[in-house]
Amino acid sequence: MKTPDYIVHFRENFPFFDEVDKTRPINQAYLDNAATTHICQSALSAINHYYQYQHANVHRSSHQLALGTSHQFENIRKQCAQWLNANSEKEIIWTKGATEAANLIAHCLAQSHLKAGDEIIISLTEHHANFVTWQQIAKQHGLILKIAKLDANLQINFDVLDELVNEKTKVVALCHVANATGVTQPIEPILKKLKKADIFTIIDGSQAVNHININLQALNCDCYFFSAHKMFAGTGLGVCYVKESWLEQLHPYQFGGEMVKRVKQDTTEFNQLPYKFEAGTPNIAGVFAFGQTLSFIQNEMTDDIRAYETQLLDYLLSQLQQRHNIKILATQHLQGAVSFIITDWHSADAAEILSQLGVALRAGSHCAMPLMDSISPKGSLRVSIAAYTLVEEIDYFLACLDQLSDFIE
Repeated sequence: MKTPDYIVHFRENFPFFDEVDKTRPINQAYLDNAATTHICQSALSAINHYYQYQHANVHRSSHQLALGTSHQFENIRKQCAQWLNANSEKEIIWTKGATEAANLIAHCLAQSHLKAGDEIIISLTEHHANFVTWQQIAKQHGLILKIAKLDANLQINFDVLDELVNEKTKVVALCHVANATGVTQPIEPILKKLKKADIFTIIDGSQAVNHININLQALNCDCYFFSAHKMFAGTGLGVCYVKESWLEQLHPYQFGGEMVKRVKQDTTEFNQLPYKFEAGTPNIAGVFAFGQTLSFIQNEMTDDIRAYETQLLDYLLSQLQQRHNIKILATQHLQGAVSFIITDWHSADAAEILSQLGVALRAGSHCAMPLMDSISPKGSLRVSIAAYTLVEEIDYFLACLDQLSDFIE
């Protein structure tokens, strides 16, 4: 397999790969994109431009600079809603990341919608942001937490999940793509089944948004969240989509400036949507960068590039399968990542040597300890790609893997 010229051109939009900077550690193959992707140049430029020429707070002051900044800020919210095919920009809440989004919706539901004895369902494959949040919320509010097991392909077992659902089930919170294994979960049929039961559905899309086109009206979940830094934008910004009908009912999670309409000594009237859930000064520069990233994705992420991602992952998987000392945790329904262990190697030791050779990947439990304890207690190595990943990077990584094998022998 050879890297197409259009991928080389696409990669030029990411200054991280500019070889001019010799001060950073050796970087022969960046294969840790499930942890964070690199930021595109247009998003970087937007951050600098905001702080240099547009720096004013949003939704507070009435001078022209602040009004202009607020207008652009809200236009990006509309842009995000359109990109996700949400019904309204009122359904888009800015957070500081997927973790805050998970906590926001869990706390809001616990305060306004749930009562002791109600049941929550999550899956064994959830990231800690989903798993730990609902584990602790359940303990605090007397809720019953049920954990859906996985099938042999490490997908959520539809039949087992169905058996867990009853009249007490109020919330089901699942990931779209598992971060520890790269396995795409069957959320479409699950959501159709759950909506008939009138259950609040939450989908963690953090590992999906950079690889799958998301259509929220088609999915018909009640909440969908993700982090911007997983999709060529910067850190410190997340998107939490919640249906407008639910946002009207829920009580705010945090309090302070901007989320209020009127405050008296003994009572507070909260602001309109979505500001009711956005207390304090937001990450304005991050939102401006995200707007540029959305434009970049819409303009540059062609069908050919999407197809290349799939072909590259298939190539990586086939090459790993040819090596006798590699055990792959999941080989089907993969999206953007492959997780595996090397015979006679602890994942941390292998990752350290690979790092010294210039290969950046993830080792350990991948913020999914309950899952990894059940399938690979010593952790695993995870290789994760993005559209800018080169075939040559995969080949270099594979050559380094073979060096590990030679070392053992």
